[in-house]
Amino acid sequence: MLRPKKMKKVRVIVLKSAVEKLLKNLHEAGLVDIRKTVYKGLEEGRPLSSFEEISAQLLELRVIQTLMGPQTSKKLENMSGEVALKEAKEFYIGKRLKELNKEATQLSEKQSSLESQIAIVEKIMHFKGVNFGRLDTKTVSFKIGELPNTKIAELQKKMTAAKTYCRVISDPSSTITLVLYEEKDVSVVDALLTEAAFDEIELPDNITTPQETRTMLIDELRITMKRVNEVKKEMQTLSQDNYDKVISLIKSLETEADRADIATKFAASRSLYVIEGWIPEEDYSKLDNIISKETATLQDVKYGHNVMPPTVLDNPDGASPFEFLTKSYSLPNYFELDPTLPYLICLPIIYGMIVGDFIYGIISILLGLFLMKKFAKSYIMCNVSKIWYYSGFVTLLFGILFDEWGGMSHVMLLNYLGSWFGTEVLTEPLYHGFHRMSNILTLIGITALTGMIHLAIGFAIGAINEWEHNKKHAIAKIAWICVEVGMLLAILPVVGVVAEPALTTAGIIVLILSIIALGMTEGIIGIIELPGLLGNILSYTRIAAIGIVGIVIAEFLLNQFIIPLPEQGIFALVLLPIFLILHVVNAFLAMFESLVQGGRLNIVEFRSKFLHGGGEVFTPFTLKKK
Repeated sequence: MLRPKKMKKVRVIVLKSAVEKLLKNLHEAGLVDIRKTVYKGLEEGRPLSSFEEISAQLLELRVIQTLMGPQTSKKLENMSGEVALKEAKEFYIGKRLKELNKEATQLSEKQSSLESQIAIVEKIMHFKGVNFGRLDTKTVSFKIGELPNTKIAELQKKMTAAKTYCRVISDPSSTITLVLYEEKDVSVVDALLTEAAFDEIELPDNITTPQETRTMLIDELRITMKRVNEVKKEMQTLSQDNYDKVISLIKSLETEADRADIATKFAASRSLYVIEGWIPEEDYSKLDNIISKETATLQDVKYGHNVMPPTVLDNPDGASPFEFLTKSYSLPNYFELDPTLPYLICLPIIYGMIVGDFIYGIISILLGLFLMKKFAKSYIMCNVSKIWYYSGFVTLLFGILFDEWGGMSHVMLLNYLGSWFGTEVLTEPLYHGFHRMSNILTLIGITALTGMIHLAIGFAIGAINEWEHNKKHAIAKIAWICVEVGMLLAILPVVGVVAEPALTTAGIIVLILSIIALGMTEGIIGIIELPGLLGNILSYTRIAAIGIVGIVIAEFLLNQFIIPLPEQGIFALVLLPIFLILHVVNAFLAMFESLVQGGRLNIVEFRSKFLHGGGEVFTPFTLKKK
């Protein structure tokens, strides 16, 4: 649990003729993280011969899936690669869908064009008796467009002055103007119309009178829209009936494509493939059983500390939200201790010390349960909610220790509740808790000591991590612990915790010797980082500061100024929901800040003392989840 799973590096030598069957079994077993294999004298692997054909069929099927649009899968069919490839080639529905989609596109374009033409014709409906198809002859032509009525007289005047035979026809109710002119004067007419800002309209082909043309276009649009609906309905029916088939084919061919493509990681000779990868030690016997049934050989490859195996964390299911933190901030490498268990212990403790209220602990548990259900499908939020939930139970313990119950002591809470029934519940406390507001300096000292212990655990883990690789660095970690011990011994008599001045002398001696050890192991860098250690320790006093803020709000603001009392009568009923909501808000703020600060102290201050990170993710060659 404290270390990642033990890994084995394996090598499989297999005949090319037997590789497809082996890959199928390895893929289904999902045991081996296959890595790139390079050997001098051997070629780089290439995709299996079937890869190109499979990829082409996959591309075709994905196009078909796109044409089908969003559908709901009901029952997927498991098919072998050969069957899937054969059926994909013979899948005639795809060709029909493409034909229908092409027709639907053309019909949609035609529909848009017809709608546009109808809109144009409706603009010229006031030219009721005009047959525009007969206006354009060898000698006479026309233009129709938009021109403000105020410019018509001026345009006619200019046409006359230019000695052109031209007639401008308009209607006071519309800005659409018809201009008739002789074909020989077209250049002059064009110039004058441009000068007048005449906006020409392009009429539909084969136009006759506006009324006849509009009727014809509407009939054609109705036929087009009917066909569009027929095409879409046929496409929808084909899609619904064949969607499961398409998805089944895609999933099956994706599996075959993965198997064909993985061969690019192999080393190859004329007749053999050499496959290398990583497997958890506990699964080695399963792999051996698979290989023994094939025309292949399995070898256990020895490796040294210069080779980095992938990291597979080994934690119980209950630690999953804290493992989420480990994975989110640089995975530990294979040779390092897993920080998940320290997170599991330390983060809820820091959370509980900050919130420190029994009632708020109950709210934390309930809120965590609510968020876990609400975000059940969200990997991040579900794990954060679980941390919230677990930490609530530790908060209950600190709430009892601090004797804080919604910003009151247990005596105050019970007597407040009793006051609504006209009775005093307790005259003497059942126990005496550690009241944080009355012991602020002691609380700061306790949080600083908590920080020293937390960091010392980090240094100890770091020493264990380094011992087998670099004993010099391991000794440096131990020296850092001794620096903390020296500091603690030196300061205890000064602050009056113990009345033994000799401890100060002993602490200074330990401190000096530890600093010398740091200089010898880490050089000047270690000496320079000494003030940083003090800063790290003081960072933990924020546990006290943030906790005190929550108490001030609960105890001195809400419980003194907004708390509903029996003597307030009906006004107390008005105050009650406000009072409860504000306490929940205060609890939420305290809990949120506790998560943030607890996470920071664990991930920044604590984790930096022992974890290099950079672990490689174990990615087994396995079937994709459907």
